[in-house]
Amino acid sequence: MMRVVQPTIAGDRNRWQIRFTKRPSEGFTLVELLVVIAIIGAIAAIAIPAVGIVMRTARSAAMRAELGNMQSGIDNYLTKYGDYPPDFSSWNVVKRHYLKIFPDIADSELRLLYRLCDGYADNDANQMTQMPSAAGFDPTALDRAEALVWSLGGFSADKQFPFTGAGGPLVVIDETITGARENPANVEYNPTRNAPEVDFSPDRLSIKPVGPGARTYTNRVLSADADGTNNPNDVFPTYSLKAGSSPIVYFDSRTYAYNHGTAAAPIMNGYSRVTNDSATGYDGVRPVFSTTRGQDPTGANYGSIEAALTGWQFEKPQSYQLLSPGLDGLYGEVVDDVPSNDPTADTPVYFRTDGRMIRPDANAATPDALVWGVQRFDVTGIVSRSLNPFLDNTANFIDGAFGDSLE
Repeated sequence: MMRVVQPTIAGDRNRWQIRFTKRPSEGFTLVELLVVIAIIGAIAAIAIPAVGIVMRTARSAAMRAELGNMQSGIDNYLTKYGDYPPDFSSWNVVKRHYLKIFPDIADSELRLLYRLCDGYADNDANQMTQMPSAAGFDPTALDRAEALVWSLGGFSADKQFPFTGAGGPLVVIDETITGARENPANVEYNPTRNAPEVDFSPDRLSIKPVGPGARTYTNRVLSADADGTNNPNDVFPTYSLKAGSSPIVYFDSRTYAYNHGTAAAPIMNGYSRVTNDSATGYDGVRPVFSTTRGQDPTGANYGSIEAALTGWQFEKPQSYQLLSPGLDGLYGEVVDDVPSNDPTADTPVYFRTDGRMIRPDANAATPDALVWGVQRFDVTGIVSRSLNPFLDNTANFIDGAFGDSLE
């Protein structure tokens, strides 16, 4: 503190004296300190969750934007080729499609593609001695996630060899061997494809690192998704919007309800993978139904699962469905009515956009009888440990996430 002192009588009348005196030091009391800490804590309690919400919202928006980019890629594909890409559920649809868009395609290209998708391992000795139809087409060899990357990554400008020509999705390892272009053990994935409809970020394609040695069946560019037992060395990568999550999937409307099995043992279109992040060990998704009623049975009941799937209309019935998991990276545990089993082992189930679930029952007599007990995408009555991951999934036929549309 500064104090001004009056001049003294002893001759210092013309000089002011300035003296400084020291004030006793003061600090925060314990009560004041606790109040400050409480205020800071209150501000943090408000701000940190708000920041977290903003960050999650931004990430979700970025993922939806990238899904929109995939949608634009599919629409560009339609403009370029005059047809939507197949989702590889049905070989007949696949073959017709490529004969249509590549009328000069070599037979070896189609034989190669079939052999990459058949029931033999790629290096099985029977691959090159049997006709391609001998082993049977496997709709999971090139699944609904892999079909997206295969279709939108770009094809070769070579009219005869759109798959194995320069810039195509596959590279022939050894051109000198007999049947080089149709041997599934003699090709690898091509990361630098020609004129892609979508520029896939390399770090989110499921591609394994390749060794420094010569390219061989065991040292080639492969997918790391390791789905399926017939083709563990898979040349078809998937694409995920975030590391560790399930990939984006594509369903072609021509095969939404396609049954690769039999009436007694149906194998319906869908996607699934094995993961420890799921409550059941499986994560999967099927095409999604709308709330628009479809067909009533022509007799007393539908009579088959395929007929029962006409009871409600699928979303995007004339084009395609594109789906992606949300921030949790999972689609959901329930893709059939016994979720603890392999997803192809039991009756399939499908979500409807209002959160209900459709179970195609051959004995059902009305569309309403196909509606299962699930409401608001809540499957905890079936899988008690589920966190209901379907709620934050996104698709090309909804705004935001599925949970956002619930009333």
